[in-house]
Amino acid sequence: MGGGPGGTRTREGRTLTGSTPQRPKRGRPSRLSREHIVTAAYEIILKEGAENLTMRRLASALGSTAMAVYHHVRDKDELLTLTLEHAARALPRPELPEEPRERLATVCGLMHQAFVSNPWVVPIVARGELVDMPAVWMTEEIVGALVGCGLSRERAVEAHRTIWYYTAGQILATVPRPGGPGLPPAAAPAEAEGRQHYLRGVRHILDGVLPAPGSH
Repeated sequence: MGGGPGGTRTREGRTLTGSTPQRPKRGRPSRLSREHIVTAAYEIILKEGAENLTMRRLASALGSTAMAVYHHVRDKDELLTLTLEHAARALPRPELPEEPRERLATVCGLMHQAFVSNPWVVPIVARGELVDMPAVWMTEEIVGALVGCGLSRERAVEAHRTIWYYTAGQILATVPRPGGPGLPPAAAPAEAEGRQHYLRGVRHILDGVLPAPGSH
């Protein structure tokens, strides 16, 4: 009862070996995926700045059409949110110190480094046009550590806001944004030096908002 490697075909289209002949697929296979779109958007932002990211520019980079991109993302806000999440997934999340004040300094340093690596994030989050900062765990850790240092939840949230504004301002003042004018060499400190300046400022803020040791 041979019939070659493919077996003997029946009227139903199956072979006696139980396999079904492969039918040629119709139409062109999809060239886009949400992952490809977000990765391309991230690369454009890093090189040219978020203000230069448009659906038309993105479609050109993908060798596609804007209409095809819209099949995967609703609008630019959704695209930016997805790109923020993409950037946040790459952020390190190391073990943190138990002592609340040291925990604060460590998380603030991580937040600063995240913004140094992705300065385009700062104006977007500062405008409040998108729902959330994807790396929300940093906010939770900072507020929790401030409470651990003796602040009420309400005062801890206010202190976090102060730290956030200081961090955003420091990034905007010292880190050139992609697609924007560079800073004069004298105004652009080395990364390690900028980090030390930033952490000293954070400690000054903490000295002003936290209760003195032993007072709570």
